[in-house]
Parts: sequence; C-alpha cells; structure tokens
Amino acid sequence: MGMLVRSLSGQPTLLMRMRALSFGKYYDVMDPNQTVLMTIGLDARQNVKGRLVGAAVGVFAGDYVGGWMARRREYVYDVKDPQGNLVLQVHKGVGGNAATFAVVEMASQAPVGRIELNRSLIGGLRATWVAPEGQAYLQTRGNILRRTYDILGPRGEGFGQVRHKVLAIRDVWHLELDPRVNHLYSALFATILDFEKKM
Repeated sequence: MGMLVRSLSGQPTLLMRMRALSFGKYYDVMDPNQTVLMTIGLDARQNVKGRLVGAAVGVFAGDYVGGWMARRREYVYDVKDPQGNLVLQVHKGVGGNAATFAVVEMASQAPVGRIELNRSLIGGLRATWVAPEGQAYLQTRGNILRRTYDILGPRGEGFGQVRHKVLAIRDVWHLELDPRVNHLYSALFATILDFEKKM
C-alpha cells in the first residue's frame, strides 16, 4: 500500500473517470495528466447480479423497492495499483439506505477504516470515514445529488471539494484537494459515494 499512498501524496487535483463499455463498474483515479494512479472496481458478476435482482423486484414492487433491493446486497470493491495488483478491498455490508463499508489492506489483512453511509428517502447521501480506532476522519458536506460537495476533516477543516463534469460521453469527477493531505482515503471516499449514488 505504501507505493499507492506515495503516488497520491502532494496532489492538488485528482480526476476520477468511470470506464465505458464494461459489464463491471470501474473507476480510474488519475493525476491531471490522466496517468492512472489506482483503479477501484466492482466486478461484472456482482454488478450484473445486483442489477438483475433490482430489475426483477422492480417489476412487482416498483423502481424504488427494486433499487433498494439491489443496493442492500453485500458487495466487494477491489482497489488496484496501476500494475493491476490488489492493494485494498472495500467490503459493503448489508443495507439499502444505511450501510457500512469496511476497508481492508490486502497484504496485512488489517482494517484501515470504514465508511458509514446513510441515504435519505429523497435520495440524499451523507457519509463519514471512520478510523479503526473509532474517530471520524472525513465527512461530506453539500448535496452530492447536485454533483458537488466538500470533504471535511475531523475538526471541520476543508480537505477538498469534489465537482462533477461531463467530458464527451464519460463522467469525470474533479477532486480539488489540499496538497498537504494524502488523498488515498479521499479518492476512495468519493468513488464509493458515486458508486452508491448510481445504484
């Protein structure tokens, strides 16, 4: 994980782009020159199965319940370095409108934190990154459905802002970051929020 942390150090801006034409769901996290620093993904098997469950339930119970059933499933997101090595996994627990995402380093199998996510009935998202010791490390402020929000530190200090842009046919997130802070966690945080927003 050390190499991945170093590649994200001192970056004032990161870009996140969802890959097109894929049965899975994959985001590339890039520097401003569009050099891929890490990839976060949900494999095709999990993605397709979740969509099928949601569609089947939606036929009988409506789109909201179908979406909730798809979201409440357990998922495992893989975090890989540019060489394709599996560095971290993010394990989503069961939950449709409230869920916990446990982040585990693969080399040591040690937890490095968790994301507590809550979704309102009208679609808003709130999330907090919690350190292994239990203290809040990152939290969101703003309206993610309007595609812009702040990432705040434990004392409310601004760590960065996430803005969404559309370039050509691909969605691109711009993470404008405090370069004094390492943004491995910020990038994971923003990517998981976007995954969940689209579920």
